[in-house]
Amino acid sequence: MSLPEQKWWQKLFKKSFEPRIDSIKDIDAIIEFLKDSNNDTKILLKDLEKLRELEKERLVAHTGIIHINIETQAKILDQLLERYEFLENDTSINGIRLKYITNELLKQAKKNGLTDLVKKKKNNPHWQFQW
Repeated sequence: MSLPEQKWWQKLFKKSFEPRIDSIKDIDAIIEFLKDSNNDTKILLKDLEKLRELEKERLVAHTGIIHINIETQAKILDQLLERYEFLENDTSINGIRLKYITNELLKQAKKNGLTDLVKKKKNNPHWQFQW
């Protein structure tokens, strides 16, 4: 038996790992994110409104009050940046999930003989995530 046919050799050099796609779990996660993102955007909007008011006040404030205003704006910006980072990360993760779902659907379509559909979708920029 040649070296590549031996089991220990095959275990050592396995094929590259392809993650198992569970479309239903991914879709559920995206739905949950979208429901929660409504609350996140409300909080962000509220903080942005506070920031806008403070910036308007800063433009007309006296020298002694400007320091307090800027410190308050910095605290609000800290909160905004943190929440926005979480929102952006969650959005990116769910974009990756959607990409996996899309690729899995195309694999299933190809496997079931829908080559015209696969060819059409592979040429579509939206399906290639070029947006």
